[in-house]
Amino acid sequence: MIRIIARKEFTEIVRDGRFMWTAALMVLLLLTAMLAGWQRHSSYMATQAAAQGATNTQWLKQGDKNPHTAAHYGNYAFKPLGPLAFFDNGVTNYTGTTVFMEAHKQNFAIASPAADTSAIGRFGELNGAMILQVLMPLLVIFLGFTAFAGERESGTIRQVMSMGISRLSLLWGKALGLGSAVLMVVLPCVIIGAVFIAMTDLPMVGEGLATRIALLTVAYLAYAGIFLFLTLAVSAWSRSPRTALMVLVGFWAFTAFIMPKTAAEISKAVYPSPPYGSFMADMKAHRARGFDGTPPWAELGKFQGQMMREYRVSDVKDLPFYWTAVRMQRLEELDQRVFDQHFGAVTAAYAGQRRFQDRLGLLAPTLPLRSISMGLAGTDLIQQQKFQDDAESFREAMVEKMNGYLSRAAVSLNGVSSASNYLVANEDVFAIVPPFRYQPPALATTLAEHWMNFAVLAFWLVAAILLALLGVKGMALERD
Repeated sequence: MIRIIARKEFTEIVRDGRFMWTAALMVLLLLTAMLAGWQRHSSYMATQAAAQGATNTQWLKQGDKNPHTAAHYGNYAFKPLGPLAFFDNGVTNYTGTTVFMEAHKQNFAIASPAADTSAIGRFGELNGAMILQVLMPLLVIFLGFTAFAGERESGTIRQVMSMGISRLSLLWGKALGLGSAVLMVVLPCVIIGAVFIAMTDLPMVGEGLATRIALLTVAYLAYAGIFLFLTLAVSAWSRSPRTALMVLVGFWAFTAFIMPKTAAEISKAVYPSPPYGSFMADMKAHRARGFDGTPPWAELGKFQGQMMREYRVSDVKDLPFYWTAVRMQRLEELDQRVFDQHFGAVTAAYAGQRRFQDRLGLLAPTLPLRSISMGLAGTDLIQQQKFQDDAESFREAMVEKMNGYLSRAAVSLNGVSSASNYLVANEDVFAIVPPFRYQPPALATTLAEHWMNFAVLAFWLVAAILLALLGVKGMALERD
């Protein structure tokens, strides 16, 4: 009986002019968004690879110079994107894509794509994720808001029930028919997107691609199921189709537009991040007074005395290493403690904002889906922070290698410090610093961070089904 009801519901939906126009518009927008996203992704990845190769060559070909000066000359790290970023670009447009790595200074990522777009463009780009998160629920609502309310208004619901069909069978039949119609629109577009990925020759930045696609599919199907059963529940409870449509569209606007912005503003108030100007001023002052209150010059004086006592010498020139190089590396390490504290505080604030917004997903199903989608596509704040952490680790290793080479090379010059001040390195020395390679977080790490979002999405789906069951159970068969 459920199959018969589903077939009837599906046939009526497909023959309805609303479906033809809505489905055509949905398919056109989704395919356009995926194609445009793929073109942007391909262009970005080609530019990123070329820029990273150019800066690697520039580092090697910078010319003979003092190794520590070479560390000040620095290098760039350019963020690559995973193959699913074309589907959901997440926060990529609003976070930096480039980090300059130099001695004695830790930098934020710069060059966010949104900074180079118009004011209208900053509202967001058309992509597959946005279409499915915002327009797919609207498609479900438009196709299903008359499921019960319309039949009750026309008087056919009592005739159907008089044939011995149970309310539960009627609910599952209509859900299956409506779901099949929605899948007929969305599924071909998803398959085309998967074909795009399979045919690409771009490097696969990230592992578990098939698993990521499968989990994304499950998440979006659950999201569609939430709106499907909520639509049926409201249609069963409402006295008229007009009332059902008003309630459903209001909820759609609340979860798709109002809550994401509200959640972001509330999270920033609960976990504030410092303005850039005050952040830099505070960090500069902290470096000057020292991490624990002892100025760097005093720390270096204590370190120098410790080294001289340890090697039993009365002059730094008699130390068995080049003191200037060791001193510069020690200063780098003292600065690093300050960098870690201040940048760590900013990282903690953003992590707090992200987790707070995830908790607000109990109020709107779009929030957990959005986080899951960005996480699996590799375009969330977790991925961004991993990129910045990798760039910082590279910077520390680069400076340490250059200072270490300077110290060892000066010793080979028989400890003549005056000659060591003019020691120069060439391309062979610069090559001890390997090219920057970004390694994205493992899939297991992503899932560990987003397990709560999967749980919240499942909660919404179960709640929507229960509401539909209650709505059908208490549904009036005649219009009041």
